[in-house]
Amino acid sequence: MKIAQGDVWQINFAEGYERPGVVVTRNELNFGQLVLVVPCTSRQIEERAKHRNNVILQPGTGGLDARSAAQVHLIQPVAREWFLWKRGRLTDEKLGEVLQALAWAVDLFPD
Repeated sequence: MKIAQGDVWQINFAEGYERPGVVVTRNELNFGQLVLVVPCTSRQIEERAKHRNNVILQPGTGGLDARSAAQVHLIQPVAREWFLWKRGRLTDEKLGEVLQALAWAVDLFPD
């Protein structure tokens, strides 16, 4: 199974439920057992849109069915066997927004 940065997959997260996730690991590292993923949610989008640790994704973006938020502060390693099916792929621009939000969340650059 090929997994690439910017892919959106349906994932069975360790919390015990399925939801979409955006792969953020650089491609050179996506061949191991664990891949870094930013989980997405379709709940409380208006509230989440107010915060820099969320990137809003419109329906159809990356194969998503509903308006969603990529929750970069919840980044986590996910075992390859928990990847269920590929939903789609983010545009380079939208992936850039996710990576910038991630950099902000871990304080890589000042506000």
